[in-house]
Amino acid sequence: MERAVACAQTGVILFTEIVGNQRVNFMRATANDRRTSTSDSLPLTLVWVESTSDSTAAGAHLRGTIARLNDSRFSFRVITQGAERSRRLPAQLSRALRIANVVGRGLLAPRRGVFLARWSPFISLISTRWRRKGLPTVLFVQGNLDDLYDSNPWTKRVRGITDLALRSIREADEIITPSEGLAAWAATIRADGGDRITVIPNGVDLNLFHSMRDETAAKRGHALFFGNMARWQGIDTVLAALEHPAWPEDLGLWFIGDGQMAEAVRECSDPRVRYLGRLPKAEVAREAARAELVLATRHADGASATGVSPFKIIEAAAAGTPSVVTDVPGQAELARDLGGAVIIPPGDPAALAQAVADLHADAELRQRLVSVASQEVKRYDWAASAPILTRVVLRASGREPTAESSGTSFEVVSDD
Repeated sequence: MERAVACAQTGVILFTEIVGNQRVNFMRATANDRRTSTSDSLPLTLVWVESTSDSTAAGAHLRGTIARLNDSRFSFRVITQGAERSRRLPAQLSRALRIANVVGRGLLAPRRGVFLARWSPFISLISTRWRRKGLPTVLFVQGNLDDLYDSNPWTKRVRGITDLALRSIREADEIITPSEGLAAWAATIRADGGDRITVIPNGVDLNLFHSMRDETAAKRGHALFFGNMARWQGIDTVLAALEHPAWPEDLGLWFIGDGQMAEAVRECSDPRVRYLGRLPKAEVAREAARAELVLATRHADGASATGVSPFKIIEAAAAGTPSVVTDVPGQAELARDLGGAVIIPPGDPAALAQAVADLHADAELRQRLVSVASQEVKRYDWAASAPILTRVVLRASGREPTAESSGTSFEVVSDD
């Protein structure tokens, strides 16, 4: 296994946005090179089955991956869907249609170069076809089976889904995980152990979060949770902490996101609670910069047992906001590396309420945490680990890594 947090590198950062159902091309170029590709560029096909709308973790991961692969040696095709196609349909049906749409286009896509995908139960339907043609596959494993079951409970009930999900991990030429724990879990599934597993922590769009930090004049008096409101995120602990006597009377509690626990937040009658729903990434960054502190309160259950690398901890650091973080594998190590958080036991409302009260009462402590994290988070800019991901992709393709590119232009197509 490899672990790498590289130093930031300069260059043009390419990004993508998924706009409705439109096929959108985005291109950045340096002054001395306006080519979209070269005859010897390596074709990459990226497939993200999960929704990659602006507000999702999968969307942030896709955009960050593209930023890391901003290299003239590569040309791209991105197959994904940014949002469910119809809000009028039941959520489960809309989700099924999205999966069928992305997988179908993935199966029909020309097979050449390297196949890269974010792990999901259905990726092996596509990746197996690439392997039959002798082409390499690179898989990003961002969670374990418990994470899959919690986010999509039906996958545990349908016969064969688990085997289908694990097949892509077993067969991939290269595996990339954001934490050591997930790397160790993936190694138990593969015949080669960890020989072809690389740990590259999740990243952050520093420019976006720094810009919101600069435009925010003063902090507001509230704690903030943002992200997937799944059961394992500890939102029940947060709501219980709000009722604890230690929680400051003058400190509000805001939530951004959607998911299993959203209804519990909506039903909370405490006037200090405000639910903002799902917001675009720029708005999330703005609210993270405005908040007095951010909460990362995952439970120590199966979804967290193999190690996690939450975006919110890195993003809070980039926004200049301290965090209260539960001590679960991966998350706690990330918080300690950044140095901008108070770490507490998971599932303990009293400890959470007291940590929030301590931070709320001590502006000097909050500033010290922010000062440390503001420096350390620079290593987590998406582009900082570009050389490591580039090396993995080139290794999968059989090409020898050459001198690093300066970030020339290329085209990204989102087949949405």
